[in-house]
Amino acid sequence: MWSFLSLLQKPNLAYNITSLALGKFDGMHKAHQALFEQLDVKGAILCIESDQGELLPKKYRAFYASYPIFHLDLRDVKEKSDKEFVEFLLKVLPNLKRLVVGYDFRFGKNRHYYTFDLSKCFTGEVVVIEEVFYKKLSIHSGLIKELLVNGNLKQANKLLGRPYEIRGSIVRGQGIGAKKLIATINLENDGFLLPKEGVYAGFVQLGAQSTESPKYPAVIFIGNRVSTDKSFAIEGHLLGLELEVVEKEAGFFLIKYLRENRHFEYLSDLKEQMYKDIEVAYKVLKLKNTESQNTNNQKILSLTKEANG
Repeated sequence: MWSFLSLLQKPNLAYNITSLALGKFDGMHKAHQALFEQLDVKGAILCIESDQGELLPKKYRAFYASYPIFHLDLRDVKEKSDKEFVEFLLKVLPNLKRLVVGYDFRFGKNRHYYTFDLSKCFTGEVVVIEEVFYKKLSIHSGLIKELLVNGNLKQANKLLGRPYEIRGSIVRGQGIGAKKLIATINLENDGFLLPKEGVYAGFVQLGAQSTESPKYPAVIFIGNRVSTDKSFAIEGHLLGLELEVVEKEAGFFLIKYLRENRHFEYLSDLKEQMYKDIEVAYKVLKLKNTESQNTNNQKILSLTKEANG
């Protein structure tokens, strides 16, 4: 992750940047991608950060962009006038020729300034991207967050342009999954927005964020384990696979919300429901179920001690 202000100490790199996309870019969704498409070959992305919740933590955003990404605290520019803001950008990037912003871009003190104020103060080209829609839905991070909180993965993923993911470290679970229920991989959330509690069909990618690492079909649980230790957990059960998990991190990709979190009086009832969830997940992901229905002796995963759920 690079600070925008660090470019003041890297004049060679700064001078080479001729176009800049401005915005929060906390989702790197389809509307954000429309801005990036207007950058030239010497383009860069400036994420102006605030204290509000992030849809996608900044350390993971570079994966979804082919341009270098720089970060700037909103407090560094929130009190500037339109002229001062442009002068600030040019001080850091003296060869800047093009600015790319969304139709709703606001900046400066009290968010008083609009895209046309940029055009008045910046002598280069200002490209304003009009509102981007999926069908009749305006694509923006606030709506995607709302859809996720309500469990509407289908619409959220359409607006994102990809399955919503949660990444983090693989951690030890409560230790009863493989013995009394079904073995799972347990994830510690690394700052991602949490969607609605419940059970999902999706995929698990073991290891660091990568286009090359395979994604394994899974049933994923997010929420408080109300039937056991009441602790919050993010757990994934890989469908029909026996794997020794040696990686230290993973990504969980959510495809469809299956059901709400529920309390079960007996572990046997919870286990039975888990197998029903597995059946539904196979159908949602359009896969053939090869798992044994022997709920007493089945062992799906062979996990390391650190990852044993």
